[in-house]
Amino acid sequence: MKNLWLRLRASAQLKPTQMILLSFLLLIAVGTFLLCLPISTTDGEGLRWVDSLLVATSASCVTGLTVVDVHNDLTMFGTVTLISLIQIGGLGIITLAVLVYHTIGRRLQLRDQMLLQESMNQKRTKGLVDMTLRVVKYTVCIEAFFAVLLTIHFLPEFGWDALGYGVFHSISGFCNAGFDLFGNYDSVVKRNTDSFLLIVFALLVMLGGIGFPVMSEVVHVRSWKRFSLHTKLVLSMNTLLLLLGTVVVFALEHGNPTTLGTLATEDQWVNSFFMSVSPRTAGFNSFDLQAALQETREFFLLLMFIGASPVSTGGGIKTTTFAVILCSIWAVLRDREDAAIFGRRLSIEMRNRAFAIFTVSSMWVLLAVFLIAISDHEVHEIQNIVFEVMSAFGTVGLGLGITNQWSDFGKCVLSLTMFIGRVGLLTLLLSMTKQRKTKIRYPSENVMIG
Repeated sequence: MKNLWLRLRASAQLKPTQMILLSFLLLIAVGTFLLCLPISTTDGEGLRWVDSLLVATSASCVTGLTVVDVHNDLTMFGTVTLISLIQIGGLGIITLAVLVYHTIGRRLQLRDQMLLQESMNQKRTKGLVDMTLRVVKYTVCIEAFFAVLLTIHFLPEFGWDALGYGVFHSISGFCNAGFDLFGNYDSVVKRNTDSFLLIVFALLVMLGGIGFPVMSEVVHVRSWKRFSLHTKLVLSMNTLLLLLGTVVVFALEHGNPTTLGTLATEDQWVNSFFMSVSPRTAGFNSFDLQAALQETREFFLLLMFIGASPVSTGGGIKTTTFAVILCSIWAVLRDREDAAIFGRRLSIEMRNRAFAIFTVSSMWVLLAVFLIAISDHEVHEIQNIVFEVMSAFGTVGLGLGITNQWSDFGKCVLSLTMFIGRVGLLTLLLSMTKQRKTKIRYPSENVMIG
């Protein structure tokens, strides 16, 4: 039977970017409805629509911000709904649709390939189906492997329930969602001396955050010289941010008795490493963020804004965007017209897009903070609101425990921020405008800037 989704697109003449946005909106709508059902919550009443919207958006956009205690407030049905939203949101409906088509032996038409091309952020359609199948294969293999490890690790504590804990946290970790089943909104704070668990979670987050094209090149190319510029930038930026984050967190918090100060030195380093990975887009935390120094939380703002890498399960402006901006700034400081790195020149189109992403993202974060601050009526300090909004935009999920105290309007703004952080504000704006190429060029004239 003809796919209803494709009929809808053909009749409405939607652009690929619009179809991607619509797929996420549809997923959020279904999740919101399911979480509102009485069968989803332990009290038998279901979630309020605005709370259901926030949780469904958080799961679909693999964020982790929540107003419910997953372990205590959701039933088995609600928990399965949540993890399903995380898995589908992490991979994307388009990716899963391609898998179904391949399984039943259907070939993709040109318009479907264009949709997949936009979803995978690729320049050409050649090899996209193979890449999509590799994405699914990598996801299944990685999640299954770490689910086994976590199940074995949880077995002495949870018995046969360890299997559910292993599968849930493997999916949540790889998809960079940050939801957990430990209860009481503690995340892994009470398990911060469990080095094995912290390292496994960190590895899951890192693998999910580097992006599937990079993962594919690392597996199949295996040579730094033959890596594409994209892969080199992603690996370099991730390594730099990981090392910088570990050192900064350790330097700031190792003497704080309410966070890392009471731990053994090796545990302090493991927690510092973990908390340099998680703020990039995961949402797990191994110490109380409210007890952390203000300087640490401000450093986390930078990590959350940068986020993960393109075509990954994470959000933010992306590591490559940040790298291109740094290279462009360095070129300006040296008064050079071209910006280059690793022996390759960065095109002016790429640099303009990077600055556009940075600018519109910053503007939205400021607008969201302004809107929530108005509705908050000065109940919470502005820096705490900024932290929550940045966590939502970066689809991180780290929170200070104030999300459930906001008004319905504030929760809606936060839900929209998570959606924008997942699909990209520039993608959202491009989907609403018509792109027309023109040969008209106006005379140039200098404007004083700076």
